[in-house]
Order: sequence, then C-alpha cells, then structure tokens
Amino acid sequence: MIRILFLVFFVIPSIIQAQDKISVDMSTDWLRRDWGKCREDVTAEHKNGTFTIQSDHAAALFWQVPTQDGSPLPIDRNQNWIKNCERPPIGFEKDIRKQAQGKHDLISIAKFPYVSWRWQISNTIDDSKTANKKGEIQPAGDDFAAKLGISLLNTKGELREIAYLWTRTIPEETTLTQTTTVIPWILKYKWYRIVAESGEQNLNKWVNETRNIAKDFKRFYPKEEPAEIVRVYLMSDSDNTQSKVTGAFQNLNFHKKP
Repeated sequence: MIRILFLVFFVIPSIIQAQDKISVDMSTDWLRRDWGKCREDVTAEHKNGTFTIQSDHAAALFWQVPTQDGSPLPIDRNQNWIKNCERPPIGFEKDIRKQAQGKHDLISIAKFPYVSWRWQISNTIDDSKTANKKGEIQPAGDDFAAKLGISLLNTKGELREIAYLWTRTIPEETTLTQTTTVIPWILKYKWYRIVAESGEQNLNKWVNETRNIAKDFKRFYPKEEPAEIVRVYLMSDSDNTQSKVTGAFQNLNFHKKP
C-alpha cells in the first residue's frame, strides 16, 4: 500500500510535469549555417548545458530540429548543403515533416505555445543603422549580439519564422522585419523579429526570457494558425558592423503553460 501511494503522489505527478515541458538538448552538435562555406570567423562551444557563440567580424548561426522528446531530429550530414554550411533547400520543411511522421514527433505550437530560455552577452552592438523608419532591417546594421530564431509551419504547411533579439538601443517589444530572397523575382520570405532584451545593464549576466509564441505568431499572421516547429537556431553575428561579440544560451524549453 505504501509503495502504491508513493507511485500515485510522486511518480504520476512527475510524468505529468514532464509532459508539460520539453527541454531542448543544448549539448548536441548543432548544425551550422554561415555565409563563407563554413569559414566564417565564428566558433561555438557547448559545455555543461551552455551553448556559447563567439563572433569576430563574422556571422554564423547554429540550428537543429527539436522533437517532443527533447532530442534533435536526425539529419543526414552528408548532404552537400550541410557540409557547405548553406541554408536549407526549398522544400526542406516539408521533407522534415515527412521524416518525422511515425518516428519523431515535432513540437506543436498548439500544444506547447510558450518558449523560455536564458541568454548572456559580452557586449551589445551598434544598432544605429539596424533598421529604417519602417522597421525594415538594413544590410549595414544587420547584426545582433544574440538572436533566437524559431522556424515553423502554419496549418497550411507554409513556412514562417519569428526571432527574438538582444539590441543596444532599440526598445523592447519593437517589431522589425527582414526579407530574404531565395530566388530573385520569384521567391521571397518576410521574417519577423521581436526585441526581447535591450540595453547594456545586463551585460555578462544571465537573463531569463519567456515568450508566448502562439500570441506573437498571431500578431504577424492574424488569419493563420501555427503548427509544428521545423527549426530553431541560435546566433551572435557581427559581420556588417565589423564588431566582436560573445553570446551564450541555456535552458531552452517549450511549455504548455507560462
């Protein structure tokens, strides 16, 4: 009887709690994307649950496809675009969805609408040229001390992306936009970025963040509904402003509740 009570009061609640949160594996060997065929002056290290990126006048991001058990979706690293640190090819997200079916469950925003993480930066980056008056990010200032990006599908299978930024002077909750041209005059994507942290008062300190991804998604796509996450990425870049910066990330989790 005592053993049964122990299972009821301790084991079952722990199972329920585990189902309420997905912890992304920060120690995995994240895949790399950079703009110099893997030769950008950016180094990354994962140690004791912390993923640290050092960027010296360069830009690179590190990504994975998280699944509901916290592990990344296995990706064939022998593909040329991965070996050359290039962006995912057209249709990548649909291939990911097919690969995950029946084997690995992708994270659903409908089930896990909240994301939380901790980040720390060595310094902020000059953002005086980051965006124009319309909030459009300009090439000359397209650098951020830290960025967390989430690529996801809507219920129609269309690719969307939201990223959270740490800036120097741009106020928190400011929305910025960025356009990526995949095929000139044929295919362009418009991405949305939100300033989650601003200023230098927290330099070299761990800062906790929590966002409602579903709510942020509806800000930009009010007539759509979010579906699965197909990629998350971490980034500290400094190439356009000719800067140096170190950004670190910890405790990336997706939650059912705030």
